[in-house]
Amino acid sequence: MTSPINEQGRIDGARHVNVDLTSQQCWDLLAAGSSGRIGYESDGRILIYPVNYLIHEGAIFFRTLPDGGIGAALPCAVSSFEIDMVKPEQSTGWAVLASGPASTVEDPALLTYLWGRNMPEPLAAGLRDQFVRIEPTVVTGRSVFLS
Repeated sequence: MTSPINEQGRIDGARHVNVDLTSQQCWDLLAAGSSGRIGYESDGRILIYPVNYLIHEGAIFFRTLPDGGIGAALPCAVSSFEIDMVKPEQSTGWAVLASGPASTVEDPALLTYLWGRNMPEPLAAGLRDQFVRIEPTVVTGRSVFLS
């Protein structure tokens, strides 16, 4: 059986195009979203969990259990947060990856602000009352589409 992908990267006569997103485009997409995935290393494995989040002053915030899998791994020097959108039927999509340290939020003024924000409830069950902050040091993104 022959592959529908030829040496020019074409499928059925179409060409896939990859475009790197600017930092501002990445932050705009992050700010427009409400759910993504947190990834971090624990016991030699990379763990990835879905979370609902909000953006505030260049950081990503979400709630978790203080003694759950994520909460027990904090502080975490290296973490990544990812959001994406894919439309397979159109062969289009985009992804944003923000990487940096993750820590618990302890500042009372910031906690008051975060608790007062309107955001979706955490995806997982249980009392998720520990706010986590990811302070991205690197934010990248890519858009893929057919030309």
